[in-house]
Amino acid sequence: MPKPRITLLQLIVGLSVFSAAVAFGNALYAAYTVQKEQLVATTLEGNRAYAVKLAEVVDLYIGAIQRQLTVGARRIATMMDAPAAMQDEVLRLAQQSDGIISAAVLDPTGEVMAFASLLPGAESRVGTQARIDLGSAAQERNVTPPYLSDQGLWTVALTEPIRSAQGTYLGLVGAAIYLRQDTELDKLLQEHFYRDGSYVYVVGADGTILYHYDPKRIGTPERENRVVQALMRGESGAMPVTNTMGVDMLAGYAPMSQGGWGVVVQRPVSDTLAPLSGLMDRIFQYSIPAALVMLLMVTAMGYWIARPLATLARAMTSGDSGKARPLIQSVPANYFEAQQLRTAVDVTLAQHERQIGTLNAKTMTDPMTGLLNRRGVDDALSRLQATRQPFSALALDLDRFKQVNDTFGHAAGDQVLMALADIMRAGVRDVDACCRVGGEEFLVLMPGATPDAALRVAERIRYATERHRMPGQVGHVTVSIGVARWPDHGEETGQVLERADQALYQAKTSGRNKAVLWGA
Repeated sequence: MPKPRITLLQLIVGLSVFSAAVAFGNALYAAYTVQKEQLVATTLEGNRAYAVKLAEVVDLYIGAIQRQLTVGARRIATMMDAPAAMQDEVLRLAQQSDGIISAAVLDPTGEVMAFASLLPGAESRVGTQARIDLGSAAQERNVTPPYLSDQGLWTVALTEPIRSAQGTYLGLVGAAIYLRQDTELDKLLQEHFYRDGSYVYVVGADGTILYHYDPKRIGTPERENRVVQALMRGESGAMPVTNTMGVDMLAGYAPMSQGGWGVVVQRPVSDTLAPLSGLMDRIFQYSIPAALVMLLMVTAMGYWIARPLATLARAMTSGDSGKARPLIQSVPANYFEAQQLRTAVDVTLAQHERQIGTLNAKTMTDPMTGLLNRRGVDDALSRLQATRQPFSALALDLDRFKQVNDTFGHAAGDQVLMALADIMRAGVRDVDACCRVGGEEFLVLMPGATPDAALRVAERIRYATERHRMPGQVGHVTVSIGVARWPDHGEETGQVLERADQALYQAKTSGRNKAVLWGA
């Protein structure tokens, strides 16, 4: 066998240098990852909060116009036979709020009864514009989809039904507002346009874009966008999304109460992470001197640790006791022996702990299902009693399990028991204790769980068992469950377990495949 050319000293020093280099690289990577996650999380949360705020502001604006229409509808209901008064009221509505370009009253057939516009010459088009702009709204609809006005500008109409004192539908009053063109709505959204690549857009209840910094996008459908789909479900939140241009965005979104609209604030991921490269460059520059110093220190420490071993190795291979003795005496024996002893003790202790842990696991665990056995139940109850923490208990029993054993054999029955154990583990929390206390009898201890929460877990286990197809030819089986809680249903833990068994018996006698709360 060839003699190794590398020494222990070289191995330790090389490993030390390599470990330091890996640690430095990992620190840089961790810093990059943490900063990236922080930037993304901050941007998402900022966009979400911003979208919520904008939604509230636009809601206030639309709500103010809607309230004006509501008041106007009540007044107009008393003017149906007074055309001049009705025309004055419509003109008042058109002039009352910045952003309204026209207002009109339509009878139940859609005919224009009064019309007022702030646009020059609009009165000459009253027979067409008002009917197209406002007449498409149904009796109960308060915001129309966007449409192109006669001026070729995207517009929406807000409508309010006019009803008599007896509730008879007399027609509707509506107001049209531009989605762009320096209106109040445009100012509310445009003033918040970011200079960092972010932008705001608004969608209607059907997913159509109502407002966008790019006028060409207004009126286009955006229903395939995950953010818009969430808004159409009435949800608020933030998520990464890829827009229609294939750009990765960080979007925050919030629904509005008016008309089912939704506000989206989003920023390109590339713009969000742009400062990160410069930040990492500065971190790298500042870290290089410290890294070099650390490498030198690690190398020196590795040499200091390995040198006694190398000296001892030379002494043991010298073959000359006269030369070996001075070398052995030069080895710092106290350090060498202490480290060896500590290592031996650590190894021995670790082995002992593993053996004890394995023994405890075997004595407290059911070997077939891997759940706690009766000794494990007693240990878990002792811990709960020591902390005086309330807990709920679920007593489970497989329905007609004897028929399974009689029909398919005990091997198939064992497979059913193991399958139920897996279902129980999947249906509870990590802090809950699943136990097998008898043949087909099981128990779940749920620290801190309320009776309602425990009953929901019991129903989840019962439903999962009913739906699960058992191995072999067994098919489907059911389980009955009784639920009780300490100290609500007994002062002693033993009483609570009995109450859970009583609830289980009630589930059995009332038809099986049920979860019953004791005393319910």
